[in-house]
Amino acid sequence: MVNPETNVANSAPEANGGWPLRIRQLFASGSEVGPSFAELAQNIGATGRPIGSVVVTSPERGVGRTTVCLGLGAALAAAGQKVAVVDCNLDRPHLHRCFGRANFVGLTSAMEGGRELENYGFEPAPNLKVIPTGPVLPGSWAFASSPLLVEAIQALKESRDVVLLDAPVAREVLATPNLWGSFDGVLLVVHAAHTPKRVARGITDALLDARLDLLGAVLNGHV
Repeated sequence: MVNPETNVANSAPEANGGWPLRIRQLFASGSEVGPSFAELAQNIGATGRPIGSVVVTSPERGVGRTTVCLGLGAALAAAGQKVAVVDCNLDRPHLHRCFGRANFVGLTSAMEGGRELENYGFEPAPNLKVIPTGPVLPGSWAFASSPLLVEAIQALKESRDVVLLDAPVAREVLATPNLWGSFDGVLLVVHAAHTPKRVARGITDALLDARLDLLGAVLNGHV
């Protein structure tokens, strides 16, 4: 299991003052959280398994899986890999808010318009592309079960070394085979203070029983 300590509360903010503090910390040079995410990237690489596309999920909301996606993406990008983080929360978009941006275009735009995902999103750091959900309407969650989602991510992998999917909570991932059967692995994010141990164990067992490739777990919020 992968268990780096990722505490994002104690680092000095730098540029991009319009971003929330916790996001600025992920991209600040010399940030205290940088080594933790660099270690996470190394640990995942050390598994020897392909990590071209990784689904990042959690047992519950509010444990920091979006932060982990961005921190891991920033670490991989800093190491020279071309990375994309894609918001797959098609019922509760969040990634665009981390950067104070509108959610006008993104994943749903690519699937509806037949264009490649590489044409959407923005780069908050060199080698790192962030792709929001795009417009979310009633019924947009159905895209999660559509072959179009898999096709869009697979096409994105042709231009990116690693694609991190900021996915919904684990029970929704397990109910959507596209989100765990079509990509290279799953990373589980749990919170040291908020996630009950029985919940973390139960979700881990459920993921393993589904025979998906669980790359490891990230303990977030550890002081």
